[in-house]
Amino acid sequence: MMGPMAESKSLSRRGPAAFLAVCLMVLLLGGCSSIPGTGSAWELGKAELLEWKVDEVGFDQNSELEASGLAFIGDVLLVASEKYGSLVVVEPNADLRARVIRIDVPRYSELEGVAVADDFIYLCDEAHAAVYRVDLDRAAPLEEMAPNTLLEASPLELEGIDVIGAKIGFEGIEVSLDREHVYLVLERSLIAEDVCVSPIYTLRIEDDRLVRDDDPLEIDLEDCNWRLTDLAWHEGRLLALKTRFPGERYHLIEIDLEQGLSRLLLDMTVPMVHLGTLGWDNNIEGMAIAEDGSLWLVSDNSVSTVIDDPVPPAASKRTILMRIPARD
Repeated sequence: MMGPMAESKSLSRRGPAAFLAVCLMVLLLGGCSSIPGTGSAWELGKAELLEWKVDEVGFDQNSELEASGLAFIGDVLLVASEKYGSLVVVEPNADLRARVIRIDVPRYSELEGVAVADDFIYLCDEAHAAVYRVDLDRAAPLEEMAPNTLLEASPLELEGIDVIGAKIGFEGIEVSLDREHVYLVLERSLIAEDVCVSPIYTLRIEDDRLVRDDDPLEIDLEDCNWRLTDLAWHEGRLLALKTRFPGERYHLIEIDLEQGLSRLLLDMTVPMVHLGTLGWDNNIEGMAIAEDGSLWLVSDNSVSTVIDDPVPPAASKRTILMRIPARD
């Protein structure tokens, strides 16, 4: 069993035991029909908590993995470990087996976001205000890589971006559908007293450079505790994960790339707040959309500074990996 969740009749989970009861709202509001976002493309009431199985010590969900970014490459899920220069490669169709792949990035990197396009993995580094690219065409297929394989990552020159590496920096990354641009999201930026936005940069891919085309889109935030933390595509629309921390609000929004506007698609606040009372760290930072349209989420379960250790220590709160199925 997975510990605290065994006490809850709130969410489904996949693992050694059978599914738990389906709907958190039965507990909290007396019926699934009240779930925020039931008119969306995802069935929040059928969310599953998942547990990957990994042999490498320190990279399970009971460790301070600091998972921040998610991306699918085919049916394989990549989980970016922020402070440890690593990707946890999870196979959802193979009983959630996982292994750790190392990325050759500078010391003290903070890999906040990951995106996949064709044979390339893109990673954004908050600490160095940098973007790296891994060329998978030069490596063995992910499914065949041995644990702890080290992948070369090439830094891409950023042209037209004046961002300094800091704690509030590059948080998410995605590649345009035509593979010609990279979208890079800054967690938030103060533009006036108590007024913050989340800028999204559109960068043209030119060989080993990313060149800014236009001024960044500035996504309005209700206050400076809100932020954008990740980007993903769904049916041709760019989605963003928008959270409030502290304050615990969790929204999935759609971004209008023409006008810089956003609209709410799914409010996940109720189940996430509930999980925070059960021993899970609900600082949700990463999301991805699977080929079947399901929404996947991961939490960053630690707040740390400089890390010198090669593997994460044990955690006081567990990493959430959640799958929310697409509505039929």
